[in-house]
Amino acid sequence: MSLNIDQLAEQIVTLDQTKQMALLEKVAELNFQHGLVDLSQMYRKRLEKEGRLTQTASEIMAQLGQIREETAAHDPVL
Repeated sequence: MSLNIDQLAEQIVTLDQTKQMALLEKVAELNFQHGLVDLSQMYRKRLEKEGRLTQTASEIMAQLGQIREETAAHDPVL
């Protein structure tokens, strides 16, 4: 990136309030998307390590359902 943080800040403060808010919303949206990509990559690595990367979505959902049932069976509140 050719601009440093101080230069970016100087440019941002010259924007009107509406544009600054739009910029902050866009930054938050991009951070969220990057976080989802990072989470997806971590999850894929974990599934690969566990030998479950090739499982279908329905197989995974069935396993999650089984875990949910087992948890509910052992939960005294439920």
